[in-house]
Amino acid sequence: MDPLTRVIVVVAVVAIALVIARLSRPLQSGAHPPLSIPAGELPAGVVLFTSTDCDQCAAARAALKSAGVAYREVTHELESNRFDRYGVQGVPLLALLLADGTQTYLAAGVPTRRSIRAVKA
Repeated sequence: MDPLTRVIVVVAVVAIALVIARLSRPLQSGAHPPLSIPAGELPAGVVLFTSTDCDQCAAARAALKSAGVAYREVTHELESNRFDRYGVQGVPLLALLLADGTQTYLAAGVPTRRSIRAVKA
């Protein structure tokens, strides 16, 4: 194989690896597209979307618990149909819901102090 072909193959392999790594990691803190939750499907209040094999989800649960925030947890392995219907794209995902399913707050990643203040207010 000539040197140019080797370079092209290496660049292609690295690019593929980067794309796979990006798609397989949990969401980073910050924005998430709005969810589509029908009225009455979840109680109003704080909801944490998680997965059982997610280390960041354990940290998110611990942060909410240590701050004394009551929340409803929706776990992918137990309620995957809700993830699909609502448009959850990654975990952990923190939401503050009204009774009609509208989100007044939505943040991906382990809750920060700012996130916790927002959902406690």
